Amino acid sequence: MRKILSMLMVFVMGIALLSACGGGGGKSKDELAPLGKDEEAKIKVMFWDSNYFFQEYGNVFNFKFPNIEIEVVNMQSIYSENSTETMEERFDKFIEENKPDVLLLQGDQYEKYAQDGKLFPLDSVIEQDEFNLEGVHPAILKILREQGGGKLYGLTPEFSSAAIFYNIDLFNKHGVELPKDSMSWEEIFELAKRFPQNGDKDKRIYGLSTDTYLTVDNLIQTIGTAQDLRILNSDATDLNINTDSWKKVFQTTVDAAKSGALYVPKEEDRNYNFTSMEDMYKQNLFIMGRSAMAFKYSYEVQQIMQAKEQLKDVTPVNWGIVTAPVDPNNRNQSSYFNLGNTFAVSSNSGSTRAAWEFVKFVNSDEFAKMKSKSSNGNLLSRTEHNADKDGRSMEPFFKLEPKANTNSEYTKAPTSFFGAFSTLVKAEVDAVMADKKSVEEAVTTVQEKGREELIKAKEAAKKESPSPSASSSDSEASSSPSESAANP
Repeated sequence: MRKILSMLMVFVMGIALLSACGGGGGKSKDELAPLGKDEEAKIKVMFWDSNYFFQEYGNVFNFKFPNIEIEVVNMQSIYSENSTETMEERFDKFIEENKPDVLLLQGDQYEKYAQDGKLFPLDSVIEQDEFNLEGVHPAILKILREQGGGKLYGLTPEFSSAAIFYNIDLFNKHGVELPKDSMSWEEIFELAKRFPQNGDKDKRIYGLSTDTYLTVDNLIQTIGTAQDLRILNSDATDLNINTDSWKKVFQTTVDAAKSGALYVPKEEDRNYNFTSMEDMYKQNLFIMGRSAMAFKYSYEVQQIMQAKEQLKDVTPVNWGIVTAPVDPNNRNQSSYFNLGNTFAVSSNSGSTRAAWEFVKFVNSDEFAKMKSKSSNGNLLSRTEHNADKDGRSMEPFFKLEPKANTNSEYTKAPTSFFGAFSTLVKAEVDAVMADKKSVEEAVTTVQEKGREELIKAKEAAKKESPSPSASSSDSEASSSPSESAANP
């Protein structure tokens, strides 16, 4: 009997060894069997909007993979305003309820889901399919691997990035040296102040402009977060605004606006009702040659080129670009380099191969070539396909190493708080601009009243969220044992 058992054990071990070696055709758990020629599959993909998804990705994918049906699960419900739940809670609930095969993730979400084991690791199947990642911006892969604890769990076909656009003719006319890469915001403001700061507001030029939605208070927060300053403390229990670093950002931005060097649009300018694209272009100070510099994202290139075609009575702007402003303590990295739609395969997907085929295709060189012919203003992760535009190199958009997005504070507090906080900051900055308050007084008020708004938002969230014990007993009262087993 012992001899039979021993022989049986040797036989079982031999089979296991053959499987591990691959000589018998065995696969590791992260390898995927290919889809059969006529095999049909269905996948759920998270996205902002179904029509936009098929316009950007779905139609082309379905042409190549007609046997894979895609259902888009719309993400708009996650971003409803003034919810007492945190963004993180609403996002998790959406995933749990819809069970998508392909997840659309931002930086902190991608990192959390990778660490929690909710994403399918891609390294093995990339090797298995010999999927070539050469040509993808190395920094993008570095960020995704760092957030994945050394492994790759998702890929992003596009990214967006900001730059400082400058009007070459205005700089030459006023004898000001051209901006350079890796300048700080303070240096950009000083450069902007070297241009005339007087004249009729509807005709004069400005040293610096931004998008009309980027008001002084918005710009203060944009500059602060780029320098790794936080609105909330580490555990999101209090505000972190009343600091020397934040005060300096408030002061330099307000000074630039008050000097007239920084264009500050009035409320009616920001709410302008455009009746045509031509009308919209004419409200863009940089396109109209009235701004020496502009802080803009990559979509501005497309706007400049389209305006050149449509505004026949306007001299086209002679433009150049340098990198976006940097943290003066870290001039080699950009805080305005944002990964686009990062697609990942759920570890719970029942159609893992089909889901991976989608992620693989929209990140392929083939897809990048197609997208390069119909840019929506974003930049392609396969950077060789970011061709020169209007004779200008796009390199300043991705010349600096992107700074990893470690700011997850917007997911840690109820979204209702951030709306109230933005209103508070605007009121205080307006008071400073009107010389009714000093920066010191405004920052103190933001700290104190902001703390009150944070407490209020958290208390409202507690009232609306049932306690774990109540939730548990309600569940037990309304569910049969079989239902509980089916819905753990």
